Amino acid sequence: MSRIHAFINETTRCFGAPPVSITLRQRKTKMNYDNTNKGALFRNENKDPNDDKDRDYSGSVNVDGVEYWLSGWIKTSKNGRKYLSLSVKTKDTQPKPAARERSRADDLDDSVPF
Repeated sequence: MSRIHAFINETTRCFGAPPVSITLRQRKTKMNYDNTNKGALFRNENKDPNDDKDRDYSGSVNVDGVEYWLSGWIKTSKNGRKYLSLSVKTKDTQPKPAARERSRADDLDDSVPF
């Protein structure tokens, strides 16, 4: 709420007082649509043309109430027909931690067999 007041105060400072009073309403709006089993893909405007692994489309999809990231690549089949290849990953999936790299100290065996 304080962010809203700060915004209104800054706007008033820069542009003057509004011609009518402002009424702030803080209530949750109920969604009147159901996104279950629906999704959307958007063109990747920042695609690197030299990177075949960079996705052409990205978005999200909801399947049975579970949210997934959706990626798509435009490909050409062996007979020349274009198609969209898709990949799905759950949104709560965390990136796998990188395997611990061995340091030079790990390679040194300090035990001396006597």
